[in-house]
Amino acid sequence: MDCAELSIAVEKLIGVPRLTLRGHMDGWHDQAMDGVLSGFRDQGTTSLVLDIAGLTFAGANGATSMVNALRKLGPEVAVHVVASGMSAKVLRTARLGSAVRLYSSTDELADYISPASEDLTSRWMPAESDDTEMPLAA
Repeated sequence: MDCAELSIAVEKLIGVPRLTLRGHMDGWHDQAMDGVLSGFRDQGTTSLVLDIAGLTFAGANGATSMVNALRKLGPEVAVHVVASGMSAKVLRTARLGSAVRLYSSTDELADYISPASEDLTSRWMPAESDDTEMPLAA
């Protein structure tokens, strides 16, 4: 999918969907980003790799669009973001919560997680836990 100077590609990395963005993201790309990310969430995806190492933000509006799109996903989707330079700095500053993890390269991501890893979901529980359900707060 191409929107002006923004290129979006979808593939698999370590068994999870990998969304790769390249080019320049401006504020008016927010609808494209919202549509793609919400599509993953609506299909029940619990983990996603977002590679924005080749993406630059066209000013504050582009950065705000990315941050807002990630926030809209909520804690239901664990997002493993590959980012460098200014993109990484912007996302670190945004404090997106524990469901969004930052990596400097896909190599670092691959070293951190493996296909059998429990760290791929946002609903991580220790392996020794025998709880099969999470209690709800009253």
